[in-house]
Amino acid sequence: MAPFVAQRLGGAVLTLLLATVLVFSALLLVPGDPAQTILGLEASPDALGALRRTLGLDRPPVRRYVEWLGRVARADLGTSIRYGRPVGELIRARLGVTLPLVILSMLAAGLIGTLLGAIAARHEGRPLDLGVSGFALTGLVLPSFWVGLMLILFFSAQMRWLPSGGFPGWGDPRAALVHLTLPVVTLALARAALMTRIVRGSLLDVLHEDYIRTARAKGVAERGVVYGHALRNAAIPVVTVLGLEFAQLLTAGVVVESVFALPGLGSLVLTGIEARDYTLVQGVVLVLAAMIVGLNLLTDLAYGLLDPRIASR
Repeated sequence: MAPFVAQRLGGAVLTLLLATVLVFSALLLVPGDPAQTILGLEASPDALGALRRTLGLDRPPVRRYVEWLGRVARADLGTSIRYGRPVGELIRARLGVTLPLVILSMLAAGLIGTLLGAIAARHEGRPLDLGVSGFALTGLVLPSFWVGLMLILFFSAQMRWLPSGGFPGWGDPRAALVHLTLPVVTLALARAALMTRIVRGSLLDVLHEDYIRTARAKGVAERGVVYGHALRNAAIPVVTVLGLEFAQLLTAGVVVESVFALPGLGSLVLTGIEARDYTLVQGVVLVLAAMIVGLNLLTDLAYGLLDPRIASR
């Protein structure tokens, strides 16, 4: 197991290093003079020169990258031009919204998708299976922003059961969770639909294996066959999808945070783009990339726990 873990850790470090190269190179791809783009055409030469020195544009790109990477290694992501505050401080403040939103959405999607997929597999070809499959197909084709708007229209505008947006902070956990309910449902719907299809297909493959027939021949109840024997062996494709969907949740969260006016990383990066605050955008994108790499590493390690044969290769 140790060589497997070391190999995966090395791959994660190399991936993250490549991500820093891509994130830093994005500033070099900005057409024209980034300082002129940020300050506008009416900026004075002195202001432009000062901003170029602040961004390091007066130094060779390779040197700037090495210096920037050294600051990143010390958790120094620079200072936001838009807010005049450290980027790391801004990101930490917004993670309190984005991380709970993504984690709760993943948990909801995983639980709902696993349950519905198992139910559909147990009733293959029956009306219940067709109904669950219809839900999965519908959830996949509906865009997140439309789902969010429909949830606001029904649960907030008409029924007045849940708030339509905003976030009060974690001082009152109950109020915070209430404000996250509709965004979590919006994000989780499409992921739960995908999980349902993956779990159903994976379980149907496993349920035709010889050891499942043996368990049934021994008189094991169908519920025990599905949940006690088949589900664990069908879990690897599910773990794969969860790992991939984390990145999708982060990108979809940008839209959902805008719909529900949530002060998360999505709204922060949009503000940075609108203000041409490249230091802020670089910092947020790098943190998001690190989160995705970290979860992919956990996904790989979960493979080894679910199937020891993978770790022994």
